[in-house]
Amino acid sequence: MKRVQQLHFRFLLILAQYIYVCTSFIVAPFNSFQFFNPSIFLKEKNAEKKRVELKKALLKECRTNGNNREGIEKLIKELKEFRPIESTATSPLLQREWLLVWTTEKEINLFIDWNISGEITQTIKNNVLSNDIQFQKGGSLSVSGSLESIVPNDGEEVRNTGSKDENSSLIRTNFEFESATLDLAKWGSYNFPPLGKGWFDTVFLDEDLRVDLNSRDDILICTSS
Repeated sequence: MKRVQQLHFRFLLILAQYIYVCTSFIVAPFNSFQFFNPSIFLKEKNAEKKRVELKKALLKECRTNGNNREGIEKLIKELKEFRPIESTATSPLLQREWLLVWTTEKEINLFIDWNISGEITQTIKNNVLSNDIQFQKGGSLSVSGSLESIVPNDGEEVRNTGSKDENSSLIRTNFEFESATLDLAKWGSYNFPPLGKGWFDTVFLDEDLRVDLNSRDDILICTSS
């Protein structure tokens, strides 16, 4: 009996030592640079400054020299390098009403060039896309459709078939128009059948600017309305 008690005591002693070794630790001395690295902070500040400058330059070019597509594309290419959001297609920031600033889409520019419309908006809410062209003298043209972002299978990256050097699974949204309504005010309202489908890549997105390239090789630049 005494022998058993001794073995039991030795076992408990070894177990206690093992638990102590496994749970003991040494507290490392505090190093403020682990939490604040001046070089990283400076890099982020410079990137933010450059992003603001490029955004201003892009909007200015759109409003003062809208026919210069080459210059606008160059600014977009530079701005893409400083985008704060990579997965733009699924970002909550995409979900809002956007005011059109500039586009290469001929069908939309027709309303602007002929002074038919003064304000054109695009609204993205959940999986619904709505374009609204308000006429200066009353009435509107509204087009709506469904949206679907690309979801890769088993983590596979869906590579680009349009925007160069982009991972489309992060920035691409597929759309399909399903209805269109022409409101001619006192002359009545008329519905049209679906108008087509395609995709757009949101190559830049933040709180107040959105830049899209689409399947028709058109550009869409919007600000938050």
